[in-house]
Amino acid sequence: MYTSWRRPELSQRFLHNRQLVHQLVRQSSIGKNDLVIEVGPGKGIITAELLDVAKQVVAVELDQSLYQQLSRDFSNTPNLKLIHQDFLTWELPHEAYKVFANLPFDVEGLIVRKLLNDINPPQDSYLVVRKDVAERWSGISYRGQFSVCWRPWFRFAIVHKFHRRDFVPKPKVASVLLRIQQRDKPLLPWSQRKNYQSFIKRSFASARRPTTLTLNQWLQLYHDKERWDKT
Repeated sequence: MYTSWRRPELSQRFLHNRQLVHQLVRQSSIGKNDLVIEVGPGKGIITAELLDVAKQVVAVELDQSLYQQLSRDFSNTPNLKLIHQDFLTWELPHEAYKVFANLPFDVEGLIVRKLLNDINPPQDSYLVVRKDVAERWSGISYRGQFSVCWRPWFRFAIVHKFHRRDFVPKPKVASVLLRIQQRDKPLLPWSQRKNYQSFIKRSFASARRPTTLTLNQWLQLYHDKERWDKT
């Protein structure tokens, strides 16, 4: 899907259980009025299920042979738009959209950062990623910088744990379906995102970074700093 430097143990694994994919897609928030982006559709098993429930699906695939096969398999599908491009260089939509994708492990971080950093991030995302990464991002196993930086605007939740046999070939690491959902009411205004994240990054870069703090404690420290700076 992406580049020639990819590590084989971290590259994309394909889901093959159609019943499982059917279940996961229908348990998601995706509905008949939604535009959905799929990153790296591969052999199209998720694509087919998304097409049944969404208004439109945009599937972005770089691999030439997979793209050609998808073009043949879905040649008469009016609500599908296939894009032959690297997702990391593709411009995201300006309208509201959601994401459902089985991400290659070696670029999952780059893809998630692209989505969240965009001026128009997705309303809701369902992403197959490594279990340890999902736990770190969501703040379950470690209250790291990424989690603290983004949770004022997004909710992170692991909504499904996969078996290795759910993929072909079987991955060497455990994987989960991570949901990243925009909060209806952000804990901070979007206009403060850059200032807040700069504050968090400086704090974590310091020798005494308090990584055991809760999100509410971080927010209180940020508010205190903002009030101090205005005096």
